[in-house]
Amino acid sequence: MFKQKLTRVVNNVEGSIGCLLIGFDGIPIDTVYRGEELPQMSAIAVELSNLLDKFRRLEVYDVGEVNELSITAGSITALAKVVADEYLLILAMTSESDVNRGQTMLRLICPFVEEHML
Repeated sequence: MFKQKLTRVVNNVEGSIGCLLIGFDGIPIDTVYRGEELPQMSAIAVELSNLLDKFRRLEVYDVGEVNELSITAGSITALAKVVADEYLLILAMTSESDVNRGQTMLRLICPFVEEHML
């Protein structure tokens, strides 16, 4: 169901490696890769979900809601966006890719994903 939207993101962001939809528990719901799957993407996705979960707990201290996060590790930049409070959209791309374009594409597919997750 989500592969078409994830594919659109991968195809519209130059330098993208893959796009994943996962739960905060780290379990993947759907994934699309431009080429072959990167084995380290599963580990990065789980760590991003853990990190965002910790940031979400900071809301108790009036820090504000954290809905997006980007991390660059080596030659990979990963963007994560919270969807429907329980899921994450993650876009992996080369570190030279246009981060703003990646964020925009994730924001564009969020309403579709949220609608089908509820």
